[in-house]
Amino acid sequence: MKVKWILQSLLVTLGIVLLLSVVTRAGGPVFEHSRPVSAAVFEPGKPAELNDGNLVDGLSAIELPVPIAKVDLNGSVLSVDLKVTEERFDKGELYRGIAELISFSFERTSNIDQLLLRLVAEDRWLGTRYLLLAADVRRGEWSDSAMNELRNAGDHELPKELRTLFRMTETHLWKRGIN
Repeated sequence: MKVKWILQSLLVTLGIVLLLSVVTRAGGPVFEHSRPVSAAVFEPGKPAELNDGNLVDGLSAIELPVPIAKVDLNGSVLSVDLKVTEERFDKGELYRGIAELISFSFERTSNIDQLLLRLVAEDRWLGTRYLLLAADVRRGEWSDSAMNELRNAGDHELPKELRTLFRMTETHLWKRGIN
């Protein structure tokens, strides 16, 4: 009698396990809420609040032509230094990188009102840093056409109106192209 009861219990348990595995494989509603969900920190179209906890994840998702040297988030002000090397000095690519940072800061976040951006060259022999270009961009003070113009500027000098709009300061090293 005891053996029969144990055998029935094992068969019922095995049946339940098989039934549950079939239901979960089929994507049934029983375990739908318990599946692991992966979501991007910054989904396109949904502005998120940028903070110290998601700053690295958010910035690492941006495709930049040069590495980020330094980042600081102070309230609603995001400061970013990009490290430019002689080998990676392509004004057109750098302008596109600036446009991506502006887009990230104001279109994909809800709490950044000012982006302070610097392009910095570093002398690898002496370890000294040189400012190439600085920009102070504010939320709502630029247009889509200005962003398109920045993205498509190529190696040409930016028009004065565009430099004024993005509050850009170019050094003589930027104008020379670090030669």
